Amino acid sequence: MKNFFLASITMFILAASLAFAQPKISIQGGDTQDWGKVKPKDSPLKASIKITNEGSEELKISDVRPGCGCTTAPLDKKELKPGEFATMDVSLNVGAAAGMLTKSITISSNDPVSPTKVLYLKADVVRPIQILPTQYLSFGELTVGSKGEAKVTIKNTSTQTIVLSDFEATNGISINLMKPTTIPGGGEVEIIAKVSPKEKGYFNGAVKMKTDHPDFPTLDLTAYGNVKASIVDPK
Repeated sequence: MKNFFLASITMFILAASLAFAQPKISIQGGDTQDWGKVKPKDSPLKASIKITNEGSEELKISDVRPGCGCTTAPLDKKELKPGEFATMDVSLNVGAAAGMLTKSITISSNDPVSPTKVLYLKADVVRPIQILPTQYLSFGELTVGSKGEAKVTIKNTSTQTIVLSDFEATNGISINLMKPTTIPGGGEVEIIAKVSPKEKGYFNGAVKMKTDHPDFPTLDLTAYGNVKASIVDPK
């Protein structure tokens, strides 16, 4: 009876030790990397993230998956002994984003409690000049010999005035602004582009301008559309 009791205690202790012997993934500094307020010229945003094994067994990281193509996150090693850490070099391209930007990276491992760990990436992109709705002048469907039109709005989100000047347009595009134009702080101006394509097929062009803002010395707008033949065109 005594031997049975001792064996039971031994098995219990062994089972308990096995239950607690497991890898444990942890991200140093927490599950959020916040760059705070940034400017477009700061892109790509970079950070070195430490991933630690706080468990008592080897941690094996099987996958590191950024939530979008604008993020890269190479890891220097994927197998961590207890107490070891790996470094993940995160790079985030803010692109044309403005205001609060949130992305994520999902880390998969053999941690039985947290098999997937999510690192959130945050930044407040301060963009004094915004082009809305996008940086593209989309003419959509065009017809040979007929005039098409595309519009964008340039918004000054800063408190200082911004001057647009030296306008250029290519491939037969004309725009409503040709003289220097001042946008007051918080104000906006509309760019209206027109074109009468001469042949069918894919159309592309550009509208360029200069600004007196140090972060945006030039603005480039890509124009595109699909040109159909005229109904009177024998082609």
